[in-house]
Amino acid sequence: VAEVIGGGVAEVRVPARCRLVEGRSAAWAATARDILRAEGLVVLRGLLPSGLVRAARGACLRALDRGGALDPDWPLDDARVAQECMEGVREPPSLLRRLDVQQLPAVLRVLEHTALFSAAAQMLGVDEVVTTAYKWLRAVPPGKFTGPHMDRAYVGAGARLTAWVPLGDVSAEPGGSGALCWVPGSHVEPAVVERFRDHQSAGADGERSGWLAPDPGELRLPPSARGWRSADFAPGDVAFFGMDLLHTTVPNGSGSFRLSCDTRWQSADIPTHAGPNVGPWRGPQR
Repeated sequence: VAEVIGGGVAEVRVPARCRLVEGRSAAWAATARDILRAEGLVVLRGLLPSGLVRAARGACLRALDRGGALDPDWPLDDARVAQECMEGVREPPSLLRRLDVQQLPAVLRVLEHTALFSAAAQMLGVDEVVTTAYKWLRAVPPGKFTGPHMDRAYVGAGARLTAWVPLGDVSAEPGGSGALCWVPGSHVEPAVVERFRDHQSAGADGERSGWLAPDPGELRLPPSARGWRSADFAPGDVAFFGMDLLHTTVPNGSGSFRLSCDTRWQSADIPTHAGPNVGPWRGPQR
C-alpha cells in the first residue's frame, strides 16, 4: 500500500510567470533540484498550462472514440471504457504504437512545451536539452498498471530524466485511475542499488520485459528501503525523476482510461541512447 503524499512533500509549485525563461538560480528551480537529488523525484505543480493539457487529452480521446474504445453513453472527457472492452470482447487499444496520435499538434504542444525543455534543463543543471521524438503515450484501462522498474532499462543509465505527464486528473486513492508510485531515495539507497544492480536493460520489446516483478506487492525490498509513495495529480502537473528511481503505477481502479505520457530528457551535449523504442532525440521544433 502506497502512502499518498501531500502538504508539499517532494513537490514544488511553479508560478505561471516562471514557466518559460528563468535561470537556474530561480528559487523554485533550486528547491526542485534539491528535492530531485534527495528523493529521486520531484512533482512540479502547474508547470504546464492546464488548458493545453486538456486539449491534448481531448485529441487522444477522440482517437480512442473513433476506434470504438469509449462508451458512447458517457461524456467524452470521462474517458469511460466501452462495455465491449470491459467484457473482453474487444482488446483495449494501445496508444504506445499510435505514432499518429503522438505527433498530433495538440499533443506535441504539451509533450514538447517550452516549459518542459526549460524545466528539464534546470533539473539537469545544463543549458540545453533534447528529448526523444517517440513518446510513451498511454491509455491505461481499468485493472491495468505498469509494473515496478527503473527507466535505465529502457533508455539507458546516466544523466537522463523522465517527465511523467498526466493528461487529466489522476487520483492515487482507491478507485482512482492509477497514479505514479515510487520508493523515495531508492536511486541512492545502498541496499536497493546493490539488489537491482543487474537491472540494466529490457528485452527487445522495450516494454513489459523490463519489469522487476508482476506487481509491486511481489517485489521484495530491502528493510532499509523507504515505503512506496504516491500522489494525486492535476492537469499541468509533471513529475521529473531519474533513471535509477524504483517506480511503478497504481492499478487503475476506475471505469475509465488513464491518459498519461512518459517523455525522456537529457543534455544536448552528451551522446544519446538508441535502445529499443527510443528512436532519435531532438531539440525544440520551431
